[in-house]
Amino acid sequence: MNTIPLTNIFGESMPPKLILEEPPSETKESMANMLIGRCNKQLLLRYAETFSPWLSQYSDVLLKTKDGKTRQATEITLMVKSSTSKNDMALGVATILASQQNMLDYIDSLSEEMKTLWRTLLLKNYLSHATAKIILKTKDNLFSEQRSYYYYSSGEIVWNKRELGWFYTTYHYSAEKDKYGYREKQNYITLSNTVRGIFFPLFFQQLLSEGSHATAELPKGKWHTVELEADSQSHFKLLSSLIKQGEFTMRKNGITQADVKRVNKKLSIKDFFDDDDNPQQQNMRASFYIQVMVLNEMQKGNNKKSINTYEDTLKELFAKFDRLDKYLTAIIFPHIKGLGKTFTEWNHLPQLCMRMLQWMLTEPTQWVPIVDIFFHITWLDSNGSKSFINTEVFAQTYPKNTSEVVNEITHQYITVDQYTEEFGLTALKSFAYLLCSLGMAEIAVNENKIKNTPFSNLEYLRLTPLGCYVLGTDQEYEPPQMEHVAYFELDPDRLIIRSLVEPNPYAQLLMDTSVPISTNRFQTSAMSFLANCHTRDDVESKINIFRQFIADELPPLWQRFFMQLLQHCHPLMEDRTSYQHYTLKPDNTELIELVTTDPVLRSIVIRAEGYRLLVKTVDIRKFEIQLKKHGYLL
Repeated sequence: MNTIPLTNIFGESMPPKLILEEPPSETKESMANMLIGRCNKQLLLRYAETFSPWLSQYSDVLLKTKDGKTRQATEITLMVKSSTSKNDMALGVATILASQQNMLDYIDSLSEEMKTLWRTLLLKNYLSHATAKIILKTKDNLFSEQRSYYYYSSGEIVWNKRELGWFYTTYHYSAEKDKYGYREKQNYITLSNTVRGIFFPLFFQQLLSEGSHATAELPKGKWHTVELEADSQSHFKLLSSLIKQGEFTMRKNGITQADVKRVNKKLSIKDFFDDDDNPQQQNMRASFYIQVMVLNEMQKGNNKKSINTYEDTLKELFAKFDRLDKYLTAIIFPHIKGLGKTFTEWNHLPQLCMRMLQWMLTEPTQWVPIVDIFFHITWLDSNGSKSFINTEVFAQTYPKNTSEVVNEITHQYITVDQYTEEFGLTALKSFAYLLCSLGMAEIAVNENKIKNTPFSNLEYLRLTPLGCYVLGTDQEYEPPQMEHVAYFELDPDRLIIRSLVEPNPYAQLLMDTSVPISTNRFQTSAMSFLANCHTRDDVESKINIFRQFIADELPPLWQRFFMQLLQHCHPLMEDRTSYQHYTLKPDNTELIELVTTDPVLRSIVIRAEGYRLLVKTVDIRKFEIQLKKHGYLL
């Protein structure tokens, strides 16, 4: 900061003069035009007054021009006067905002408490009034609230605290309830998008200059790493068969967890953590893997094409990842209750996930801290008109739509000042778990960290060779070598199957076709094999899966067994003819004789026991006419 120290004629110190940098005219003019377009004069005056506590420390403000000369900064000294025109006021504010050095000098003049408030708000996007007072270490009220029986207005920030001039008030639900059991409402502070992009890089200059903290090795600590590339490959063939055989039904919100659990009994997908007793984390890996693969197949509609390999299926998935936008919310946030239609149908989750992948590709083989990715995307968002990671991860922030959104791990309502972490950072961590479940990333979990979500402990991830291939950094991919294992043996003389390995990943498939008779032996019969079958297609599906995963080479006994099952499908032809039933009165001998002797009636009437007559529906009209000829009205 350039200043000129001054003394009076008596040698006493006087306030120095401040010398600011004059920004390039084009930059300054562009900033001024932006302010004029986005702000009314009252708002511009408020922005101008935020600089007053800083500028008032000096006897005069000068501008240093490109050629090294100085001039009076009249546009700055006049900008705080209400009589100044809007254009001139914008020019004065732009003179400071358009120069990084001027802005750094201004920020340096702020108290440490105010700097902390800025940094917190830039990352969280919203802060409660109470939290802001704690950070500023003040008991002063920052708001001029106006309440009445009929309405509530959050009012304005008390603008004589001029350092707060960049902030706005907003009104949202808090996490607490009042004595009547209703959610309370309170004031929150937020920032104007007009200035967010200007201030963010200045308050986080050091972090941004450091760049990526990716590392080849994990730092010292108690880490649990999970890598599932080969495991994910091994399940693909069976899951694809089950999808093609119609195991899943697409519903409005995708597929149900009941479907996931039912099919996982056949797949036997191991979870991320063997000893986790958290219900939200149990079956989580299978949920990610199955839902994404099924949705990818279902979204093809009638444009399905044959893709034989797992890696190319994933390539197709991530090439059109935005197709999952309606279903991604429920997948990414399994621990959050109350995400209704407003959340699920108007969000930027696919874009957020793809931004994360773009950042991962800068260091594809390194361990990348998830907070690095979060900070990087937040910084990018600060320069845009839309934010994908702050409260606009879900576009709405109205209190009426957020009153019942609950984190089921903490059992707390999610308030607007928690959105960035709950819907931003958590989304990135959950997506990292999803990538790991597909075999595309390896994750590192800090075992000592307290869990606020199912994903809290995740801190690092890196791409696997499969992930690098799917995302295009590697042009070739060599799948992990799968050891050929004989899992079952068929008895050639009896319908008995013996499991040859323990544990057997396909043992659960036999529960649909056979009955266990010992630890590793299963007996098959027509009754056990036809369980849950309703059509010939169901039988063919079971036989195909049996031959694909149990045994392809069938002894003659087994070949005859399957052939007989198919031959015995639907042996009876269903009679779909519709009949009208009539009953003759036993004492009406004349009509009984007529039905017995008339050749036309005899040809269309079937006589049954108990004086009953059956007439085909198509012959009713003919029956009615013939009776009329003999004087009878049907």
